[in-house]
Amino acid sequence: MSLKVDYFTLNATDVTTNKYVTLSATPDSSVALDIIGGTAQAFPGDFTVTDTTVSWSGKPLDGSLAENDQLRVFYDRS
Repeated sequence: MSLKVDYFTLNATDVTTNKYVTLSATPDSSVALDIIGGTAQAFPGDFTVTDTTVSWSGKPLDGSLAENDQLRVFYDRS
């Protein structure tokens, strides 16, 4: 396995409408997410992962993320 890291800069649509980002590959195991300049988030409490989709809809991150926030997502990939 190797560690994969994806970076995202959120736009208004990501924050208010979509409430998700799409990873470049499907994780093999747990996913870690942090807001650059902010704090690490707990999985699965603060967000969920389904295939390549990291969603915060209805989770604690929903309503606390803002346009131009930068997310860093770490996950293992074979």
